Amino acid sequence: MDILKNVNLNLLKSFWAVYKTGGINKAANLLEITPPTLSHNIKQLERQIGKKLFITHKKGATPTDDATALFPLIESAFDNLLKCNEQLNAQQSGKIVIGTSTIQASFFLAKFLSNFQSKYPHIKLEIVHHPKHDYLGELDNNRIDVAIMTFPERADEQHAIFELRKLDMTFFATAQFAGAHNLKSELTFAQFVSLPFIMIADPKHYQAELENLFGQKLKTIEAAGAHQAYYRAMDSQGVSLMFEEFLDAQKSERIVKLKIKDMPPPPPVIIKCAHHKKPSALVALFVKELKAWYHLL
Repeated sequence: MDILKNVNLNLLKSFWAVYKTGGINKAANLLEITPPTLSHNIKQLERQIGKKLFITHKKGATPTDDATALFPLIESAFDNLLKCNEQLNAQQSGKIVIGTSTIQASFFLAKFLSNFQSKYPHIKLEIVHHPKHDYLGELDNNRIDVAIMTFPERADEQHAIFELRKLDMTFFATAQFAGAHNLKSELTFAQFVSLPFIMIADPKHYQAELENLFGQKLKTIEAAGAHQAYYRAMDSQGVSLMFEEFLDAQKSERIVKLKIKDMPPPPPVIIKCAHHKKPSALVALFVKELKAWYHLL
């Protein structure tokens, strides 16, 4: 048969995705189509080329010898198509507005954003911060194109939301504060709840989550955001919570990490990305690059 005349590119793309991911559901998620549609594509391709390509089972899809022989050729073709696509995308121009916190933009996203800007110099990136973390509301009102959120308050069918990273949280204070309150690196729960705790004012549900973990109200000092909470703690006003990676990056001898030895550690913070389920071409490109950067493809 003549593959150029008879085989749809989407069928080859479905084959490529199943082979790469090892399963129908994973491949469908990668291509953002439904599993039944992907299964139909594979069966149609098998009919057209007259060969069985995958053995499906509960754990995924195992390629046949014919699929193993075909894959390097298809992958090579797709590599060239991707390079062509990147070249075309590099000529795109426009603006992407990203809603995120200052710490996330300057610390966790900084390298990715710099890499994206170098790769696509004609696309302008604008970072905005919403004081109440209502990034889904900002998406609904078309004030932002993409949200990188720590505290997604809600989700609905209008938004595509996926996890970027889990971040371990650590209690910390300054050496000066620890010395003044006779604190060691490990302290009891009774010691901890007697200390002033610096808490980000919004969103309230995170404070409720921590108080539920501890089983009682905390004596809090409110901070407007993560940066203010960090600087108040560094001003020796109390104990606060911050991302482990962020504290390590400060390389400050003034920081003392604290562990509550008779309580479980605080829950991790999950950083997620959100955008409309039908994104513009620029947003789709941005999200694809973001997923690749965080090894989600």
